[in-house]
Amino acid sequence: MCGIVGYFGQKNGVGAIVDGLKRLEYRGYDSWGIAAKQNGKILIHKQVGKIGGFELERDLPNFEGQICIGHTRWATHGGVTRANSHPHTSCDKRIAVVHNGIVENYQQLKSELQKKGHKFLSQTDTEVIAHLIEEELKKQKNLIQAVRSALKKIEGSYALGILDRNSDVLIGARQASPLILGVGKDEFYLGSDVPAFLKYTNKVVFLDEGEMVVIAKNKSGQSEFEVIDIGSGKKIKPKIVKIDWSAEEAEKGGHPHFMIKEMLEQPQVIKKTVATEIEELEKAAELLRKAKRIYAVACGTALHAAIYGTYLLAKRNNLMVQPISAGEFSYFAHLLKKGDLVICVSQSGETADVLEAVRSAHKAGAKVLALVNVLGSSLMRMSDRSILTKAGSEICVLSTKAYISQQAMFAMLSGALSHKLPDVKKSLLKVADNIASILSEKSQANIHALAKKLAKVPNLYALGRSINFANSLESCLKIKEVSYLHAEGFAGGDLKHGPIALIEKDVPVLIFASPDETEKEIISNAMEVKARGAKVIGISYQNNPVFDEFLPVASLGDLTPIPAIVYAQLLAYYIALEKKLDPDKPRNLAKSVTVK
Repeated sequence: MCGIVGYFGQKNGVGAIVDGLKRLEYRGYDSWGIAAKQNGKILIHKQVGKIGGFELERDLPNFEGQICIGHTRWATHGGVTRANSHPHTSCDKRIAVVHNGIVENYQQLKSELQKKGHKFLSQTDTEVIAHLIEEELKKQKNLIQAVRSALKKIEGSYALGILDRNSDVLIGARQASPLILGVGKDEFYLGSDVPAFLKYTNKVVFLDEGEMVVIAKNKSGQSEFEVIDIGSGKKIKPKIVKIDWSAEEAEKGGHPHFMIKEMLEQPQVIKKTVATEIEELEKAAELLRKAKRIYAVACGTALHAAIYGTYLLAKRNNLMVQPISAGEFSYFAHLLKKGDLVICVSQSGETADVLEAVRSAHKAGAKVLALVNVLGSSLMRMSDRSILTKAGSEICVLSTKAYISQQAMFAMLSGALSHKLPDVKKSLLKVADNIASILSEKSQANIHALAKKLAKVPNLYALGRSINFANSLESCLKIKEVSYLHAEGFAGGDLKHGPIALIEKDVPVLIFASPDETEKEIISNAMEVKARGAKVIGISYQNNPVFDEFLPVASLGDLTPIPAIVYAQLLAYYIALEKKLDPDKPRNLAKSVTVK
């Protein structure tokens, strides 16, 4: 949620800031702003709305600077107004700040600062940070010490970009919100996420919690940086990591939307998953073998992948794994004990509730295994062991290829546990081929035709049993996220316990069926809803007379749900297009929820 971009170098960096903000649009925002140091002043431009149509040379031809920051805001404290947009400044206009996170004690700090004569121009919690630094600079001339002192007074979360009118320096700091340093040739970048600056460099430093980075020029005029512990002031040796994503992965590549581009990449994602190093999986499997109790914790789409994983591990490995939404995990955390294992699943590795689950697990002495897509993310660094999923850069707010990569990685983990990894790999390659077939132009045309009908209905439901239950949830999440069509997924066994009351004439119901012991029961569910007037859409390895529409998948046993979900992804995409909606930017949603 929200996005930060910063630049320090030899060129006019404002263009890189605007470009970076556009690349972070997927994080969700309602306003934006930029600041640049120019001739001893800090220039600021802020706007409500989207940045898409903004052109720097046309709209701000003289807005230049070699030290700059930018921000996309998701309103939390204060309405969507220009005054509440970032950057925010101190009273004397010396300090400019952009901020992701929440200052939990801002009201107390604001009251104290107002008593000292500080005037506030916004309703935000962020503005107190600029005034705190200003107040500390009255006590000491050293900017770094003043920033450290100010940050020690803040309770809550922050990722910060800070400019100082009086010195050629760019400061970044983080606590419980992600911030990444991009290391270029005699230039540096700050970003909430790697795509903000991936066009310019793929060398990064992932700041840890409680760290700040100070970028300045040395005596010879070259740009350099140092990482400092905010609490102690001690310098920390940084670890520069090379990201293996290409800049092209963060581009649409000729496709109309990131969503369709990323869906089309899914066969390759499966193949990359198959190439995962065996040693990485074996070490993770050993954690599961030794665990007394196992929990799977995630949010949204990742939670649905975790639910799929729990059924798979139960069926194939006789392991009981309890899935829990990360947002609810804190209410169970007191029950954790030494010897327990918490499997945390996340695309970004920065989801606030998931990271809180990691802290709770470690506090109780439990181990943490992460399935995470972003190398060097907070989740990866905080976990006892991690498996890197192979989705690559995922820009669309809606997760598609990350979901199937998580499902596939659970299959690989299950194979490692049962010492049947070669068989799993062969099956997953068949999954990749089946997904490619589903994504063919002919198949997409058929799905688009069905989507035209579904775009006109007010409600849609999905049913699945056992290994398909996760897909019933995920299919409806995708559809309602992107098309705003009301959609709900249920376990087939729950149909008679309430959901059947929703079934009426012509309501569409997706039925996920696999070649297993649940097939007869889910077909029975399909008959029940059809008897009440529903239009039954079967996503199955074989046709059935009960289906009004049939979407075929290969017979792949417990892996059948992986290609099956691609139909739902495509339906969601084409329903959105029929409704004239942008599938890359659904309303009110952010790619990564980094605040609680």
